[in-house]
Amino acid sequence: MNMREAVPEDAALIRTIALATISEDDFNRLKAMERAYRQEEIVRAISSSEEAREQYFIVGEFEGNVIGFCHAIDRGDMWEMLRLYLHPDYHRNGYGAAFLNYLQSQKSQPMEVYVENSNDQAVAFLLHQSFTEVNRIQEEVYDRPMELIHLRYVPS
Repeated sequence: MNMREAVPEDAALIRTIALATISEDDFNRLKAMERAYRQEEIVRAISSSEEAREQYFIVGEFEGNVIGFCHAIDRGDMWEMLRLYLHPDYHRNGYGAAFLNYLQSQKSQPMEVYVENSNDQAVAFLLHQSFTEVNRIQEEVYDRPMELIHLRYVPS
């Protein structure tokens, strides 16, 4: 998989990938994701990461097609991963791990992420990648209460 910085022209593909990860029967999550992944918001996030060198908004390409993306911030002594999505057609092939490895190759340091507790697949993936649970918190996300799991990875 080829990794590169996202550009504003990737926004539509990024939105498609993010929404493809939601099951059709999870109406509430789908509505929240549709709000979170408005095209103009994605373009804004990409543009801000282009301007701020501590932000990384990267896409992964396989055979010329964008198949996933990751947005992380280098906090100086830790990665804060804001989002990591991989199109469902490419799950279980090592591509998700490739994004994590890419960040560690830029700077080896601990990594933290917050994941919805209902996102079983993401939680299982991150635990498999040696993340450990730090705690759980309740947050209002798009006007609805949500339990988030705070996970941390510490490189050995």
